[in-house]
Amino acid sequence: MRKVIKEEEKEEQATQLRMLQVKSDLRRRPYGLLEGVGMSTSGMSPREAWAAWNAYRKEERARRKEGKSKGKKSSKKKTASAPMRPILEPRKPQAALPKAVSALLVPVVSGGKTELTAPMKRETQPAEQKSTVVIPELNRRDIETANGNSMFNRGDNSARDYQRYVNRVLGWDIADSKKQQIIDQIHKRWTRKLSLEAQHVPITVAGPARYNAKKYDKSEQILRDAHDFVTWFEKIEESVRESKRQYEDTSAKDAKRAEEHFKEALARGWFTSPTTIANALTPIAQYDPARFVELYDEMDKKYRFRKNTTAAKIYDKIKAGTYQGAPKAQKLLETDNLNAYRKRIDAGERVFIKFTTRPKPQLIYALKKRGWHWNALESAWSVPIDKYDKEFVASIDDRYEKYL
Repeated sequence: MRKVIKEEEKEEQATQLRMLQVKSDLRRRPYGLLEGVGMSTSGMSPREAWAAWNAYRKEERARRKEGKSKGKKSSKKKTASAPMRPILEPRKPQAALPKAVSALLVPVVSGGKTELTAPMKRETQPAEQKSTVVIPELNRRDIETANGNSMFNRGDNSARDYQRYVNRVLGWDIADSKKQQIIDQIHKRWTRKLSLEAQHVPITVAGPARYNAKKYDKSEQILRDAHDFVTWFEKIEESVRESKRQYEDTSAKDAKRAEEHFKEALARGWFTSPTTIANALTPIAQYDPARFVELYDEMDKKYRFRKNTTAAKIYDKIKAGTYQGAPKAQKLLETDNLNAYRKRIDAGERVFIKFTTRPKPQLIYALKKRGWHWNALESAWSVPIDKYDKEFVASIDDRYEKYL
């Protein structure tokens, strides 16, 4: 009995040694087998992958039988059979056509296939300016891992959201160099988030598999990174939107808002005298002088305004044609990184700088050292006209490029 037991133990040890010596082939798993024949495994569970592989093998055997039967019925001469092709064989590229011929052909879709045919009438289209922005790709392995570790296509959804943010940046009215800079930052932040999504295994999977659920649970880190990214992107988008707002004509919108505010204050009884009512009309004048004259005439019949008020003086200037309205911004310098302009405000003549994206603290420190301060109403850095250093502003792109 002891000899039999020893022999069984030796056979078992020999079998284990043979298994250790033979390297495991990843292609034996369903995902590797399917990818080897050109089939995509994105979003497949192991059971679905095995079912797809079995279906492929069944069709392959059926094709092999058909090939043998055709070979027997053919002529007596033996010919080499064509190699077996996978189900999803990539389409062979068509032979390149001469430039003179291909220029006269247009693609036409018919019956699910795209063919080149001669057009009825050739139309010339203006050549579009090509963008120089390069969109970095996400790690495909992390996408597939995130899909496999989730109960749904988490990796594909993340890649789709990344492309949406990139498309939003491509639609902004800024230089391609700034778009490239922002998209590179998006890729850097999204890569870290995607890596966490690939490592995350939900408790519904980790529990039954007896994994360490706390070790593979990355939900808090994913939510924190997602919140930080959205906050950062919203600030960038607001900065880009505000960078050229001073040149937009919003007089009609501002006049309507000022009139609504005036009527609301009048209905609530906030004004104590005809003079306060007249002066409350003045904000409308700078946006829509014609509407101000109409309201002034209408209110004057009821309240009898005095002739020495600020509103009366503005009324006389409008009638005389000497009133200029709200001061408009005068462009001084515009580059890919900043926008400098001159404008008169209540405090006097000022020069403002708006950056396309928020500058780093080093440049903000340099601005403050030269007398610039933040103006919340304009959402720009401001300095009095007598302290404006033209050379310093012009050199920001060159000297402080790394701080933008």
